[in-house]
Amino acid sequence: MNNSKYNEINIPDNLDERIDEGVKNANLQKIKNNRRKRNRAIGTIAASLVAVTTLGIVNPALAAKLPIVGSVFESIEKNIHFPGNYSQYATSVNETAYSNGIGITLSEILCDGQSLYVTYIIENEKPFKYTSWGDSGFMDMNQLITSESYNKVDFTDEELDNSGFAGLEGKFINENTFIGVQKYHLSSLKSEIPEQFIFQTKIKLIENYGVNAGDISSYKWGTWAFKVPVTVDKNLSKTIDLDKQDFESDTVKVNSMKITPFEMIVDLNYKEGNWTDYRTVIYDENGEILQFSQSTADENNNTEKLYSESPNSESTSIRVVVEKPILGEKERWENKNGNGATYEEIGKETVFDKVIQIK
Repeated sequence: MNNSKYNEINIPDNLDERIDEGVKNANLQKIKNNRRKRNRAIGTIAASLVAVTTLGIVNPALAAKLPIVGSVFESIEKNIHFPGNYSQYATSVNETAYSNGIGITLSEILCDGQSLYVTYIIENEKPFKYTSWGDSGFMDMNQLITSESYNKVDFTDEELDNSGFAGLEGKFINENTFIGVQKYHLSSLKSEIPEQFIFQTKIKLIENYGVNAGDISSYKWGTWAFKVPVTVDKNLSKTIDLDKQDFESDTVKVNSMKITPFEMIVDLNYKEGNWTDYRTVIYDENGEILQFSQSTADENNNTEKLYSESPNSESTSIRVVVEKPILGEKERWENKNGNGATYEEIGKETVFDKVIQIK
């Protein structure tokens, strides 16, 4: 925020507190827009950790009360959107930062050069207000919203992209404790991923609102910061050789395809129209649809990067189908602001349908 026009204002002694309060209020609407479940993902990998530096004050009394859950991945890996044996590759960290009555433990970390996965234990001195989505009384809520001041690595100035599933995906293990995983996309960075790097994050807000998204009393502000050296295991990421395969049509080209044990990333180039004109479905060799976590687009190059669940480890091929919906006018409307029309899909054109060998 540019504060130059406020130079004539008398500065109070508690300026920092007032600035914090103003930032909180200004960010509430922005945060609300990011908190609902978007396409969810989980993927992952292997990283070894040399050392960990935690930024923040550790409360020994609270840390002593943190539940012993073993591997967070082991506790949640079968029940997240993209299940898998994450605990097989996870490296234990177990460093805790404390702020405003909440201890956050960075529990484990994984990295395969495509994505970085970090598990957290969130322990509240007081019971969380909501631990389920409704009135059933069961603690079945699998999401805890977080907002960060930064998520970054030391080899680039680019901010890490953690879009997809909003916040942490996991579960409440009791009314005071949530365990979950956060995914950070490395494949979206323009820089080459080195074999070792430093990951830093500073969580500034935890939101526990259940079905009551407007309940500000469920927001907890604080500072929970971590600085973690990571070593990447790129052997878990396989690049599919497309040079010898028919992977192009008059409309669509598959630029690249990478597969880890938990995630597949397919990069498509659209030769005609805009990437928003198309939709893609990917099938495994048994004809089952591989669910997407999200997609990102480069509008300048008319390319789209699709993130999906990984095919079965025994699969030898996948099928990529790209369709262009055909729209027809449904109804026209007119009001004081102008006029227009709404459209509905009346058909589709298949512009790409290829089987790609992955082994």
